[in-house]
Amino acid sequence: MTAFRLLYDPAEERIVQDRILPLFQGHEVEARPLTTAPAFAQDDPTVLVTYLNDTALTSLVPQAVAGGWRLGLLPHPDMKQARMGFGISARIEEAVTNILSTQEPKPLDLLCCNGRPVFNSVSIGNPYMLSPGIGLPEGRRQRLRRFVHLVRSLRTITVRPFKLTTHMGKTLDTAALGIVIVQHGRSSVLTRRMLEDSAVNDGMLHTLVLAPRSVGEMIRLLFSSVLLRGSARGGGALPESVGHIKARTVTIAGAEPIDYSVDGVPHSARVLECEVSMRVLNLIPGRLLEVDQAGPEAKERFRVEGLPTGEALGAMAASPLPWIKHATADEFKDLFLVLRENSRFSESYWILTVLSTLLATFGLFADSSPVIIGAMILAPFMAPIVSLAMGVLRLEKPLITACTQTLAWGILLALASSMVLAWLTPLRTVNSEIAARLSPTLLDLGVAVIAGIAGAYAHARAEVARSLAGVAIAVALVPPLAVSGIGIGWADGSVFWGAFLLFLTNLAGIVLAAAMTFLLLGFSPFRRARRGLAFSLLLVGAVSIPLALGFARMVDEHHIIRTLDGWKTEGVVVRDIGVRGGKPLHLSVKLLSDAPIEADRIDRVKREIETVLGREVLLEASTAMVR
Repeated sequence: MTAFRLLYDPAEERIVQDRILPLFQGHEVEARPLTTAPAFAQDDPTVLVTYLNDTALTSLVPQAVAGGWRLGLLPHPDMKQARMGFGISARIEEAVTNILSTQEPKPLDLLCCNGRPVFNSVSIGNPYMLSPGIGLPEGRRQRLRRFVHLVRSLRTITVRPFKLTTHMGKTLDTAALGIVIVQHGRSSVLTRRMLEDSAVNDGMLHTLVLAPRSVGEMIRLLFSSVLLRGSARGGGALPESVGHIKARTVTIAGAEPIDYSVDGVPHSARVLECEVSMRVLNLIPGRLLEVDQAGPEAKERFRVEGLPTGEALGAMAASPLPWIKHATADEFKDLFLVLRENSRFSESYWILTVLSTLLATFGLFADSSPVIIGAMILAPFMAPIVSLAMGVLRLEKPLITACTQTLAWGILLALASSMVLAWLTPLRTVNSEIAARLSPTLLDLGVAVIAGIAGAYAHARAEVARSLAGVAIAVALVPPLAVSGIGIGWADGSVFWGAFLLFLTNLAGIVLAAAMTFLLLGFSPFRRARRGLAFSLLLVGAVSIPLALGFARMVDEHHIIRTLDGWKTEGVVVRDIGVRGGKPLHLSVKLLSDAPIEADRIDRVKREIETVLGREVLLEASTAMVR
C-alpha cells in the first residue's frame, strides 16, 4: 500500500483535521504543517500530498524536482494558479479520490521563467483576453462588467517593442500590447481553442503575442473573447492581431526593463528567459488534465503574420494606438498598383462597356430582370470609380485624371451604344424596368453608399474576393446609362435626365463612401483628405436636392395608398390605387360594390377622396361587382 505524507498550510489546521485526513481513512498518512523546509530522502517512494498556496508551492516544486519527489496536490483556497495549470479539481473530495485512485505519479514537463517555476502563465504588459484565467466560469453579468472595465481601460492603451528569440535561433522584432506564455492550453477554454496542437508533455511552450493595430480592433477582440468567449473561433484559429510562437525556449528582451508577472506575482527584469524542462516533475495530475505520455516530439512553429514588423513596428512604437487601423506600406503599395491598373482605359474596358450596355438595353426593352442583372455583372464601371475615390481622397492628380478620362469615355460609349439600339428598335413604350430608373430618391443614394463601402473594402483587403459582381448588381451602374441612351434615341428629355440623375447619384455616393472607407482603413491622413472629402460631400449635397424631392414625393404616394386602400364610402370599397403626381393629383382606383355603380356615386366618391386627402383629384376609376 502506498504511503502518503501530507504537508499543509499551518493556517488551515482545522480543515486538514476535519475534512482532509478522514478522506485518507484506511491509508497510511503522516501529516505535518509546513513550518520549515521539508527533508525527504532522494527518490523517496512516499507520495507527498500538499495542501499549500501557490507561493509555498513555488518554493517547494524546485526541491521536488531536484529530489525526485512524488507529488499530489490538493486545492488550497489560494492555489488558483497551480490548480488551473495542473488540472486539479476545485473540490477537495474529488482531488483526494483522484490521488488515491491514481497513486502512481507521472513525469511532467515544467515551465520556468528566469529560474522560477510557472504553474499557469507568464504575462507581460496588458494581454487582456489572452490570460488563461478567462477560462474560469463566469456569469453573463460578470462578463459584461469585465468587458466594460476593459473597454474603459483602452484610453490608456500603449504598445512596447519586444525582441523574441527561440532556441532554434528564430527572432521576431515586434510591438505588442501584451504577451502571455503558457506551457499548454489545456486548462483554459480560450487557449484550448487557440492552441489546438497543445500537449502537456510535448516539451514546448506557447507564446501568444497580442498586437492590435487599432483601438477598434482591440474592442472587437474583447467582445469576441469576453462576451462570446471566443465561441466563434475554433480549430486552432487565431485572431488577426494575435501571434503564436511554439518553441522549447523563448527569450524576450525590451529596450527598457520589462514588467511581468508569473502566476499573478509581479516581477521586473531586462530579459525574460522561459524554458520547458522535459519530464522533470513527478506529479499525480488532476482529473481535468489529459497527459499523453507517448506523444510525438513537437516542432517549433511561428505564426506571426498579423504582427507589426518593419515600418509598421516603428509607427506603432512611436505613437499611441490609433482608433482605426492604418494600412501598412505593403498594403498601400499593393492597393495602389491595383487602383492604377483599374484607372486605365484599356481594350477590355471599352469592349465590356459596349457589351454590357447593349445587353442592358435589350433587357430593358424586353422588360427582363435576369438579362439586366447579367449586364450589371459584365459592367466594368465599378473599378475606375473606386480608383477615383482614392484619387480624390489623397488628391492624386494623375490618378484623378486617368479615372475621369476612363469614366468619361465609358459614359460616352454607353450612351452611344444604347442610343443606336434605341434608334434601331421600333419599341417606344416605357415599361416597368425603364420606369424604375426614372425617379431616383434618397434610397438610391443609400444603396450607392453601401456599395461604395463594399467596393473599397473589397479592394483594400486581400482576404476579400476582388470580384465585385455582387456590388455591381447592387448599385446597377450600366442600366441607368442605358436608359439615358434610350432617352436620347427617343428624343425624350424626361427619360434621359431621370435616368442620368440616377447614374450621377450612384457615382457621387460610391466616390464619397469609398473615400471615407479608405480613410478609415488608414490609407490617408485626415489633413490630406479634407479637400477631397469636402468636394465629394458638395457633389453628394447637390445631387441630394432632387433626390430629396423625389423621396418626399414617394413618401406622399405611399401615404395616399395606405390611406385609401380598403377605404369604404357610399357602399363602395376602394382598391388597387395608383398615384401619379401633378396638379390635380391623378389617381387610378378600382371601386368594388355589390351593385352597379352609377356616375353620381363615382362623383360622390371623388369628392369624399378629395376631402380625405385635402387636395384636388383627377380620378380614373374602374368598377367591379362583388357577389
